Amino acid sequence: MPVKETIIQLIDQKTVISVPITETTDLYKDLYLDSLSFVCLLMDIEEQYHITIDLPEMAGCRIFGTLIKLVEEKVKKKEEEND
Repeated sequence: MPVKETIIQLIDQKTVISVPITETTDLYKDLYLDSLSFVCLLMDIEEQYHITIDLPEMAGCRIFGTLIKLVEEKVKKKEEEND
C-alpha cells in the first residue's frame, strides 16, 4: 500500500473528524490533532516503516503533504541502504 494511503488510515485512527485530507491539510488546525495525538501518529508511522523522524523534522510535519514527502524520502533511503 502506498505511503499516502497508509498514513491516511493511521490518521483516521487518531481523529473522529471526517474531512478530506489533501496535501495542504494541517493536522492540528484541520483535523484537530493535539500534540499527544500528533506524536502518537508519528510514532505509529515510525513503527510502520521502521524509520526515525527526528525532533527537528517533526515541527515541519504538521502539513500532510510535508509529512508524506518526508516519510517517502526516509523509506526510499532505507530501501537503498538495504540493497
